[in-house]
Amino acid sequence: MLFAHQIIVGNLAGPGACMGEEHPQPDQGEWEPPEIEQAPSLIELRAELARTQRAWMAAEEGLRETLAAMIQHQQVGKCGNFRYNTVTGAITGTEEVFKMFRFPPGTRGCTVEQWLERLHPDDRARIEQQFFAAIAGGKDLRFEYRIVLDTGEKHIRCDGEPDLEFKGELVYFGVLTDVTERRAAEQAQRTMEAELAAALRLASMGELAGSIIHEVNQPLAAIATSASACRRWMAAGEDHKERALASLDRVVEEGQRAAAIISGLKSLIHDVSAEPSAFDWEGAARDVCSLILSELARENILLETRFAADLPRAVGNRVQFQQILMNLARNAIEAMQNSKARRVLTVATARRDAMLSLQVADTGTGFDGANPDLLFKPLFTTKKEGMGLGLSISRKIAIAHGGTLHAAAREGGGSVFELLLPAEGGDHV
Repeated sequence: MLFAHQIIVGNLAGPGACMGEEHPQPDQGEWEPPEIEQAPSLIELRAELARTQRAWMAAEEGLRETLAAMIQHQQVGKCGNFRYNTVTGAITGTEEVFKMFRFPPGTRGCTVEQWLERLHPDDRARIEQQFFAAIAGGKDLRFEYRIVLDTGEKHIRCDGEPDLEFKGELVYFGVLTDVTERRAAEQAQRTMEAELAAALRLASMGELAGSIIHEVNQPLAAIATSASACRRWMAAGEDHKERALASLDRVVEEGQRAAAIISGLKSLIHDVSAEPSAFDWEGAARDVCSLILSELARENILLETRFAADLPRAVGNRVQFQQILMNLARNAIEAMQNSKARRVLTVATARRDAMLSLQVADTGTGFDGANPDLLFKPLFTTKKEGMGLGLSISRKIAIAHGGTLHAAAREGGGSVFELLLPAEGGDHV
């Protein structure tokens, strides 16, 4: 028993203990027992699971809110998302996409053929060609087309981009937008602009009505006077035949003058073809100047003309050119109505390389500090009364004829407007 006890003690004490050897004992203050990692308790596991479930529920709720907001935004914006798989040929999308095309409620997919069937017959061939050409080249889908429904036509805008890495297949993701109302608004705006342009012409003629009446009354009065004189000379006998014929010549001249005034007025009021043609630059300007002479006299404004010699003919629409000049002259007259300086309206012509120049300058109030470019913005005006469309329309007419219209402050006060139109035979674009 003693021997067995020594073996047990030796095993506990280490090698040599049973032989009576002394071994150093470890410092009791330095030794620490090893740490044992405790497994989480069941309560802790349940708490962690509850936290995870709450996080998932919050994420799902956020996803539902995002999806609901997206659906609402698509309904308000009249647009929807679509996906087209080039391998399977399937088109899938949001509810709003299929609602645009009047598919049955709940539809979430269709074929390319079903989509093409709803296109307007005049658009189908073009869109089909553009669609498959873009698919073949892996390019973006950017086009607009009409669809035919029981309720009428709709204008649809398609914007899609390819994704070459979606499950190894070429898939398109994009947006379809119903732009019907936008296109209708644009058409209404174009119609309104055309009506305003016509109204502007009529308004300009209304402002000049007094001057036109005076211009026409002058030749009519001269005709009456000459006719009366002719009658007297004829009644006086054969000896006064030459004087009677001279009176008749004046009747013819004044009649032709009245006819020319009326013809010019009719051209400015009625719509005419905008086809460009060559016309006498100086002659067209002189015709307008003659129409405003009476108004200039009434406003105590001196007219100065500086017409360059040997100018080529201009290329454009003569009547629309005269409309621009008439508008510029009217603006100049109004600008000088309250001016205390010497009132002078200057109309000058010149050549600028391949272009012909017409300048209309006044000694009025100028731009009142306004940026000259702002004068050509629609609805911008420095007048107390006015629509602010005259200069905007005038510039559009000039640009449509390959020219331009700009303004600048005049040295010494007032303003100067310059119209440029292509010269006949010039290298203009």
